[in-house]
Amino acid sequence: MAISVVTVFAGTNDCSGQESDLKVAEIYKTTDVVAVLNNQSTFTDQFTLASHSLTLPTSATVCREVSQARQCCNAHVMPNGLLYRSYIAAPHEPRLASTVLYDNTAKSWRWDSTLGGRVGLYRCDQPTNINLDAWQLDLEGAVMVRLDPEEKMDVESADFRFGMLWTGKKDNLAFKFGYFHVSSHVGDEYLIKNPTYERINYVRESLIFGTSLQATPECRVYGEAAWGMIATGGAKPWQIQFGSEYAKIAEIPTHGAPFSAVNVQMRQEVDFAAGLTVMSGWQWKGPDTGRTFRLGLTYFNGPSNQYQFYQRYDSQFGLGVWYDF
Repeated sequence: MAISVVTVFAGTNDCSGQESDLKVAEIYKTTDVVAVLNNQSTFTDQFTLASHSLTLPTSATVCREVSQARQCCNAHVMPNGLLYRSYIAAPHEPRLASTVLYDNTAKSWRWDSTLGGRVGLYRCDQPTNINLDAWQLDLEGAVMVRLDPEEKMDVESADFRFGMLWTGKKDNLAFKFGYFHVSSHVGDEYLIKNPTYERINYVRESLIFGTSLQATPECRVYGEAAWGMIATGGAKPWQIQFGSEYAKIAEIPTHGAPFSAVNVQMRQEVDFAAGLTVMSGWQWKGPDTGRTFRLGLTYFNGPSNQYQFYQRYDSQFGLGVWYDF
């Protein structure tokens, strides 16, 4: 008769990452290990060995059922994707983007580019201490640069953004809360060619809260508010934005699918005058990562999105590409 040795552990696991006392409780002799694992009592040739204690380390990311069913947070470091996706049409979202625009107001061309993105640092799936499907910590950063193609690609201005976010998701609702810094800087070439221009030290250190609803798998609406704890250089504390998005799910991911989006942004320093952005085009989305590449047309009308010139009024349309992590 073959002899199989099965060790049954008894102890506790509170998912705290601390060591737990695990006891070797029983040893069975049987020809059917599966039956022993199911702890069936039909075998009469079992014998019990005196139990002894040993200490083994446990992981904070793993939970075992001990005496009763219990599950704790399943943690991931550097997770794929985001729980709270960046707004498609929002002009100041950290991402990779490049857009060629014609400005109806200035009757000239502009080239706007965004170099940055938002990525996940840590995710907790199915947390037991909060009523969410998951929560995640994100890091974001970007520089939004405006070039003047009619002046040898002079840098006109650049806005810098950096922040950290806590995001959560429950069913089709998502939430975000965090902090971000934004500051605006005028280009050296622009100052040389416009010596009478007085640069401003536009800075805002803000707390932000947002929520979004995935009304259908292809339609989303959202809104958020940011309050500046520090606001200088013409910046004022309050900023709000809201919008809606339609992104068709591609039947064949390599073929892509259409998208359309609208965003409205209002800032206190311009008396909450609305800045309207409308976008439409074609997108490709990674089915596993959620990363998205878009190609399309864009239109903007309202106070300038380059905060160095926040008092300027822009009316622009053009062609762009966008990549969201």
